[in-house]
Amino acid sequence: MSLVDIRRAWDRFFFEPTSVINIAVYRIALGLLVLNYGALLAPDLLVWFGEKGPLSLATSRLIPGGQGWVNVFIWLPRSDSWVWGFYIFFMVAAVLMTIGFMTRISTFLVFVGIASFHHRNVMIPNSGDYFIRLALFFMIFSQAGATLSIDQMIWTKHDKEASTPFRAPWAMRMIQLQLCFLYVAAYLWKIRGDLWLHGIAVYYPARLQEFFRFPVPYIFEHMWTIKLWTWGTLVVELSLGTLVWIKELRYWVLLAGILLHLGIAYSMNIPMFAQIMISTYVLWVDPKYSEQTIAWIQRKIKFRGVLSKP
Repeated sequence: MSLVDIRRAWDRFFFEPTSVINIAVYRIALGLLVLNYGALLAPDLLVWFGEKGPLSLATSRLIPGGQGWVNVFIWLPRSDSWVWGFYIFFMVAAVLMTIGFMTRISTFLVFVGIASFHHRNVMIPNSGDYFIRLALFFMIFSQAGATLSIDQMIWTKHDKEASTPFRAPWAMRMIQLQLCFLYVAAYLWKIRGDLWLHGIAVYYPARLQEFFRFPVPYIFEHMWTIKLWTWGTLVVELSLGTLVWIKELRYWVLLAGILLHLGIAYSMNIPMFAQIMISTYVLWVDPKYSEQTIAWIQRKIKFRGVLSKP
């Protein structure tokens, strides 16, 4: 392999035009997740972000991570009404991003909004929330609004036969790479601990009442299942960070990741984490399968619409 071959492979990976269907589907999924994130914040919005809550803005700026420069709260008046106003603005931008209206601008506004919430109170986000922030940043530069969007309807209103466009996928690739880095980093941190290497790590979080969700009566009670779950987690995380790029193994690896996250979502109360991770898997699906699925859904909607007519 020569340097020329490496450069050509680099160009193919990041810049060879590909269908935008997957990043558009991911835009919708990510938008729904952001709306869900906002809905979870709403009941305690002033507790987390209000000046009368346990963490004032001045105090939050003293905490590591709270000095982030993307923080609109720094410039807003210190009142509850402005917190609610910013929250409503954020949710409206999330709706616009989801439906694909002024997609690049609305995605930018959602990114600024979620980064502001994270920097305003660094005590509440988890790793899934941080991944949403990264994904939103790269989606700003993507062609996520080129299809399945209001923007597309506006651009192609006179072209009834318009097909799914092809664009350079570099922004989508960056989201994929970020997910792989997340899994590899999680694997590398885990293997530094004896509990993971000895196969007993998952026994302990299963006993934490703070994370308890639904009972798993057998798996966490027997040594062989505990070891299988512990070592299986390591194998799946490493595979999701590396083997997912191999076409022959891709869907098996993604299936293993789905089962892993569904297991975590069932047994542990970590809001939205499984949904955030699993939704990103759509970026690895062959675009033709995504297009076939969308076409099937559209046929079903049209069919039901015909049946519902008087």
